[in-house]
Amino acid sequence: MATAKRFKFSMTLVNELPATDETSASRETEYSDSACTGLRVIVNRKGIKRFLFRYNYQGKKRSMMIGELGAFDVKDARLKAYEFKRLLAEGLDPKTERDSKRAVATFYEFGEEHYLPYSMANKLSFRNDVSILKNYFYPLWRESKLNAIQTQEIQRFMDSLSGKLKPASINRMLSLIHRMLKLACEWGHLTTNPASHLKKLKENNQRTFFLSSEQTTRLLKSCDADGNQSAANFVRLALLTGMRAGEILNSKLEHLEFPDGEASLFLPHTKAGLARSVPLNESALAIIREQQLLMKPSNPYLFAGRFGDKPMSHPKKAFLRIKERAGDLDKLRIHDLRHSFASILINSGSASLYDVQHLLGHHSAQTTEKYAHLASGRLRDVSSHVSDFVANAVRVS
Repeated sequence: MATAKRFKFSMTLVNELPATDETSASRETEYSDSACTGLRVIVNRKGIKRFLFRYNYQGKKRSMMIGELGAFDVKDARLKAYEFKRLLAEGLDPKTERDSKRAVATFYEFGEEHYLPYSMANKLSFRNDVSILKNYFYPLWRESKLNAIQTQEIQRFMDSLSGKLKPASINRMLSLIHRMLKLACEWGHLTTNPASHLKKLKENNQRTFFLSSEQTTRLLKSCDADGNQSAANFVRLALLTGMRAGEILNSKLEHLEFPDGEASLFLPHTKAGLARSVPLNESALAIIREQQLLMKPSNPYLFAGRFGDKPMSHPKKAFLRIKERAGDLDKLRIHDLRHSFASILINSGSASLYDVQHLLGHHSAQTTEKYAHLASGRLRDVSSHVSDFVANAVRVS
């Protein structure tokens, strides 16, 4: 049995160290490893043994606990001690470095404690974020420290989804991880965003459907014939305002405003996380007035749900029923009503892409550019004025 206070540690000798005597003035007995300077074993009166590392940093004596015997053996304790010695050789304080690493949140902690509360308050797509985190990100990075996630690791994960998911779905995931890590930088959890330079995939699964004048007529007649007038009003309002489904469903009567005598609907939370006001034309205002008559006294939402004070759920079944009654609209999605609103605006000849951008609430003009081809007919008509002017000039000459 080892009785000297300094000896070469081995599992046999460390295990044989006796508990500190009850009559001892000290509650613990300390032993030094002769094979690794600074490594200690502390034994208390109950016989519990812990590894400790003692060192000097900038002229001051310091110590840090490594761990209890069992969780660490002699070999593990020495490796930790050598790791601390390496940091000292680089001019770093091992304790400060370890404490700073412990202070960094894991990806799961940041997601649950910081990002999701923000998402819930600012994004209509909050449930989509929850689904992506639960099914994709948490299984991969649950215990990872935020500052341990590398660019190449994110890229490999995105590459692994190729062929399994559509490019648009993969891009949504990339947008989410980019947004989360960007916010982590803004909120002081990170210094750099490892996803900042990753590029999105080219989306080849986008399709946009625009209602013709004749199809619009059939759709609106089908709305008139539907038994669920709230769902029918939802479809009408989507076509008349270009609002997103979530924006309509989350609208409350208190959001109806009349600045300068003109009706508008204030949206406190949009997909982009920014508030905006939607100008209401006469037909849209008439739909809202009609919907007011269908509201429930205790429910603040224009489109009230069946129970409690919640909004109406997404009227997918009613929309399918309305489409089938209208006929030959199988390709039409609810979001295509928003596209059709933009198409009607541009083809009217009275709206520019700038107008469409602001009416649809696009944060970036680049998003609105997908409607640029719709303006070609109007631009051709405008260009024809130049042709007429030149032709007249030639005749005069």
